[in-house]
Amino acid sequence: MTTTTRRGALGIIAGAGASALIGATGFSSTARAQGALTKMRLRLDFLVNTPHIYFYAAREKGYFKEEGLDIEILEGNTSAQAIQQVANKDDDFGVAGFDALVNVTQEGVPAQMVMCNFRSTPTAIMCLESSGIKEFKDITDKKLGVRAGSGPTTLLPALFAKAGIAPDKVSQLNLDFSAFIPSLLAGRIDGFAGLATSQYPILAGLAKEPVKVLYFADAGVVAMSMGIVAHPDTIRDKPQQVKGFVRAVQRGMKWSRENQAEAGQLLNSLFPRKVKLEEAKLALEIMPNFENSARSKGSALGQINEADASETIDLLKAYAGLRVARDPKTYYTNEFIDPSII
Repeated sequence: MTTTTRRGALGIIAGAGASALIGATGFSSTARAQGALTKMRLRLDFLVNTPHIYFYAAREKGYFKEEGLDIEILEGNTSAQAIQQVANKDDDFGVAGFDALVNVTQEGVPAQMVMCNFRSTPTAIMCLESSGIKEFKDITDKKLGVRAGSGPTTLLPALFAKAGIAPDKVSQLNLDFSAFIPSLLAGRIDGFAGLATSQYPILAGLAKEPVKVLYFADAGVVAMSMGIVAHPDTIRDKPQQVKGFVRAVQRGMKWSRENQAEAGQLLNSLFPRKVKLEEAKLALEIMPNFENSARSKGSALGQINEADASETIDLLKAYAGLRVARDPKTYYTNEFIDPSII
């Protein structure tokens, strides 16, 4: 949906000209014209990997600057850490999973999601063809790599319930994320619960045989995933900056989706030791699958569907030990989403 600006009488056109231009284009050039950029910080949820291209594209393509923003992007450790950094006001924005946001804020941590980059979870069981795992029921009596407290591991009980798998029939080996792929290739585990957007491309590049990916969503596990969180004070006190940030990231998402080869090259050029070009290419090919849920198709990039939020919360209550659940609308806001960026 696009928004058009109705021109008023001739006597007010000159005074309203700048506002009319902003309304028609959706992008403010005021701060750029003045040369004044607002410095803000974005904390990632982990070390740099391909899904973070949305934010680096917004920076490198000049979208942040066009919104009057100078964004410093910092690597992180977990979603929970990124949320805590935002809650402490050490960082202005954080990258975090919606499930992590719901869990952390039940303890009173102040944070709210202002856009959701992955409105469908990329969580999956990944294994090699030789494992014999062709569908979810085949993980019975297998060794599965997990990471305690991670998003994929948190969603495992829901997967077991939806797929009709007895949890005590699956051997779960707690490992560090970095040990998943080496352990699988060495035969110490039969598969692992992880994020396809970051781990599948690496595994596919190293494996000597075909890789099988079983997505939790295909078993009926509906869960929102990666998004941007901000402190309620930032949302209240700096609405123009938040809106500009969200719009720039929306543009970064759209550009990355439409220019996958260039997006991969961009991230590889910035981080040649961390992001291999072929891995980035594979990740960028599958990332659009998670930018929308079944309910959100056709809506603006990043816009959160209330039913998706509600179902994610219900899932966490039923299977992940969520004790305190509020009205879904208290966890997020769509007020900063540009509806024209789809």
